[in-house]
Amino acid sequence: MKGSLDVQLLEELSNLEYYIVKTPINSKDFWREWQEKFSRVYMAKVAAKKLLKGKKMSYDDISKYKAILAVYEDILYYLEILKTLALQVRGVYSAGQDLEFDDEDIDIDF
Repeated sequence: MKGSLDVQLLEELSNLEYYIVKTPINSKDFWREWQEKFSRVYMAKVAAKKLLKGKKMSYDDISKYKAILAVYEDILYYLEILKTLALQVRGVYSAGQDLEFDDEDIDIDF
């Protein structure tokens, strides 16, 4: 049983590998790859929602698409984390982030 679970996990990882951004975040090509992955996941999520709203589906199909939507949410969260990190590497911080400086961080010569 454990062996089959390991195989299933490897299959899931293989299915998700497409969504891994492989370009280093400090590379100029990062944003192109990030946008490609983000757009694909976002549009797939929109398509799944549209299917759920528009068609009469069985309970099993509804459960399946809801599970797919949850996976897309997780992937989008991963991509947002990468985006935030890439911006921080470039010195850009969102307004929602509290940057706190102690007196020790400020070097003043008198």
